[in-house]
Parts: sequence; structure tokens; C-alpha cells
Amino acid sequence: MEEHHKTSFAAVDVGNALRIVRPKLGSEAPIAVFRLLRLVVLEDLFGPAAAAQAYLAGKKLGGQLGLQSVEQFLDLCRQLKLGEISVEKLNEGFKVDVHECITCAGMTPVGRPLCSFEGGLIAGAIGSILQAKVQARETSCIGGLGNPTCGFEVKILN
Repeated sequence: MEEHHKTSFAAVDVGNALRIVRPKLGSEAPIAVFRLLRLVVLEDLFGPAAAAQAYLAGKKLGGQLGLQSVEQFLDLCRQLKLGEISVEKLNEGFKVDVHECITCAGMTPVGRPLCSFEGGLIAGAIGSILQAKVQARETSCIGGLGNPTCGFEVKILN
């Protein structure tokens, strides 16, 4: 009878993933690498469900960042070059606009929103900061729909 051994491994946390030591190549990689993984590989693997998977991944990550304020979130987005982000407080939530979005800026429109990862990241970060259930919905998209920004309507659910 064959014996099966369960391999245990440590999960990679945010802090460890952001520790980058590449003396010759540096800490930045082309946006093309991210786009190929996010838009080509995920869609090939998950089909129409790729957007939901990307949203959930972004939301989980946003909730794990340990941010204390929206300003910290905006600083992180600038540092990671996810886009130029503006946030407007509304009665029931926020309006978030992403200029020069990492996922889609410069692409030829494909007829549908593409930035579900960013929506999830925004929802996860704001939800964690406010200690509330939050949902983000993409209402405009640069590369998906040809809009000037990727816009998100962020609702606080509780």
C-alpha cells in the first residue's frame, strides 16, 4: 500500500511577497506581466468566472493589508503604481476613479469592464478600514469600455 505524506507549507503573506531583492533587475516588472496573468491566463482558466475570481482575490488582499485609513490606501496604490486614484465620499459610500489603471489603460475597448481585481481591492481595503461589509461595482472602464477612468461605486452594506 502506498503511503501518502501530506506536505505542509507556509502561506505567503503580504509582507513576505513585498520583500523583493533583485540587485540587477530591480523591484519593478512590466505591467504586461500582470496583464498577461490577469486578463489572459485567468480568463483562459476560469472563462466568464474570471472576473468574480479576480474580484474575490482583490477583496481578500485588500482586507489583509492592515490599512488604517483611506489615505494609507491611496499611498499604497501610488507606491505600487496601480493608478492615480481619487475618492469622493457619498451619502451611502464612495465614488472611486482610477486614472491610468494598471489593468487596462491604453487597451482597445473590448465591450465589457475589465477591472474586477481593482474593484475587489478597493472593497476589501475600505471594508477593512471601516470595519464594514463593502461592495464595489465597476461603472466605467478605460480599456474595457473606452471611458476616461475606471470608476467604481462603493456601497457600505451594514
